[in-house]
Amino acid sequence: MAFLVYGGVFLVRSNRILILMLLVVAACTKAVPRQVVRVAPATPPPPLSHIEQHVEPLVAAIPAELPQISVNDPIDLKILEARLHFERGENLYKQGFLRGAKEEFDRAVDLILDAAQAFPKDARLQRELTDLTARVNAMELAALRQGDGFTDQKEERAAIDDLVHVETFPALIDPKLKKEVEEDVKETSHDLPIEINDRVLGFLDYYQNGRGRGAIEVGLQRAGRYQPMIEKVLKEEGVPLDLMYLCQAESAFQPRAVSRAQAKGMWQFISSRGKEYGLRQTWWIDERSDPEKSTRAAARHLKDLYQEFGDWLLAMAAYNSGPVRVHRALEKTGADNFWTLAEKKALPRETINYVPTVLALAIIGKNPEKYGFEITPAAPLETERVRVDKATDLRVIAEAINLSVEELRELNTHVLRWTTPPDDLDFTLVLPKGYADKFNEQVASLPESKRVLFREHIIKKGDTLGVIAKKYGTTVAQLVQANNLGKTPVLKAGRSLIIPMSGATPPQLMSRNQPPAPSNRSTGTSARANARVTSYTVRPGDTLLKIATQFNTTVEKLKSWNHLTSTRLVVGKRLIVAPQPVQAASADPAAAKKVIHQVREGETLYQIATTYHTSVNAILSWNESEDLSVIHPGDRITIFLGDGNN
Repeated sequence: MAFLVYGGVFLVRSNRILILMLLVVAACTKAVPRQVVRVAPATPPPPLSHIEQHVEPLVAAIPAELPQISVNDPIDLKILEARLHFERGENLYKQGFLRGAKEEFDRAVDLILDAAQAFPKDARLQRELTDLTARVNAMELAALRQGDGFTDQKEERAAIDDLVHVETFPALIDPKLKKEVEEDVKETSHDLPIEINDRVLGFLDYYQNGRGRGAIEVGLQRAGRYQPMIEKVLKEEGVPLDLMYLCQAESAFQPRAVSRAQAKGMWQFISSRGKEYGLRQTWWIDERSDPEKSTRAAARHLKDLYQEFGDWLLAMAAYNSGPVRVHRALEKTGADNFWTLAEKKALPRETINYVPTVLALAIIGKNPEKYGFEITPAAPLETERVRVDKATDLRVIAEAINLSVEELRELNTHVLRWTTPPDDLDFTLVLPKGYADKFNEQVASLPESKRVLFREHIIKKGDTLGVIAKKYGTTVAQLVQANNLGKTPVLKAGRSLIIPMSGATPPQLMSRNQPPAPSNRSTGTSARANARVTSYTVRPGDTLLKIATQFNTTVEKLKSWNHLTSTRLVVGKRLIVAPQPVQAASADPAAAKKVIHQVREGETLYQIATTYHTSVNAILSWNESEDLSVIHPGDRITIFLGDGNN
């Protein structure tokens, strides 16, 4: 790194040789008085690699306010160089490129370590090293606590949930509208039996002029991404192409859509039906959210239903409510068609609304301009698939093939985590067309140590699944599932375990040399007794962050209690630490204070549990009669404050 002088301001460029030249010149120029300048924000350093093409420009590589830097002081220069690497790493970290961030953090630390060997008595280097490692550790810990890549993909609300509340019939239908629609249908090719009646016209008006307008606009725009693929699959399976609009009714072409009934994906498969048609659902993936595979499954399911009922409208009704319910309705009423079942209200209201909805959407979808819609369909996706049989972080793949992380996740909505499943020979990753060769060159041969970031545990002698799960704040069941350990898992020393960090409890992250957090054996109920002061002796390798994590407190509190002005620690020094108060367990929830929490927009169960200092498992146990697998704004959740489960 060189510092080029322009009017007293130093600009940063990547060139170590110039540093040495500058230091030599400065050392030899004895007549020149010691020069002190303030460094201005740096221009962006040149890219390290293809990774940088995805990273926002580094407008200011260093903070605007820095301590004074001496041109003649090699320690000052080393500290500044380390800080620049840290800033670059922090920028990469925020963009999601963890491997590149880790490399920059390592460079920053190595620079200070090298300087400390050359100048072992300089206190500035020790302070800088302590502060630097604490900041890096804080970011790694934050990544783990946020799931570090094992959190689920975001779910979207399914369009199908709106149908149960829609009142469209009986309704006053404009005779002029009916005539216009009849003429349109005669002139337009449809391969579903389109009947123009008040139910169909009512839904057409609902989407054209009512609350459904926004949903159809968004859906028809998004449909452009998938329409060529959907039509190709429907044609191959021998079913009407107009059934594409059933997908609009179900999800508005949203692969991550989840309904209140826990149906999932563009075609809204419930779990059992999805498995029946070969859609795999594991801890790692859910192929109901794979657009192509779920379209194939939906086409085959609809074809089977048509063969069962001999009528496409009844097949669609059975797709929505199940074939058994349709059979019973036909037997009970003696009817032989959907419209009679609707008149007799022999089916659920959602199903009665469902079939005319699909027909109305097909009518609008074929001629959106005629019904007042200005739709610009999204560009069609052109993709290819590659096999990934080892657990690999999507961010590692994105960096390696020069693709944005967001685009890779958007293409792989069936991948529930940031990481692909381990030891799965049937798993395929979706890439933009033309990227398969790059993947095979850059990723296929990567060693396992470079595939997954921050998340592995090497089994040691004496380890048990229970001990490992407790250490990382997860559960034995999740460890078994994530690592395909089977019903009778056997742990072998030296084997690497993938740690699913999506559990409710934050990981403890204690090193082997650290003692366990002191247990509070007091049986009294006094909060003061439970929060008694405890001391701790600083050991080699300790940081304030590690100690704060160990004793369930914060770095700020440790600094306050011990009157520390920096994060620097002295080995052998005794620190005052104060673990969080331990609440006495209640005999039952009735002994604790009951509150009702109303879910807000964007909240998750983990966030709610954290707010109330409890766990997700406790919340689920208190709300057993409610399905909390997917929560929505406005849902009411029972919380017991002070219960022993938290």
